[in-house]
Amino acid sequence: MLLNNSIKQSIYEIDAFLDNYTLGTLIIDDKKAYLQLDIGELIELDDTFQIEVINNREYIPITYDQTINTIDKYMLAPLFAGFLARVKQKR
Repeated sequence: MLLNNSIKQSIYEIDAFLDNYTLGTLIIDDKKAYLQLDIGELIELDDTFQIEVINNREYIPITYDQTINTIDKYMLAPLFAGFLARVKQKR
């Protein structure tokens, strides 16, 4: 299972590189969104970013507003917090 996860992560990293995205984990705190990189660096996001969360090996585009305002009704927390995501500046 560990090798399988490593291969998936490598594929996501290659896809992000080829499409000029930055890959990381979505962090939502105090109505602001960040992308946390593997090295620990945080990139503050806003509506100038194209954001795609990764779910079941599928890239799902979401808006910045959805990123910070979509709440999980059971956890009462931001739904997309902790998701693997890729971002890039909109053109």
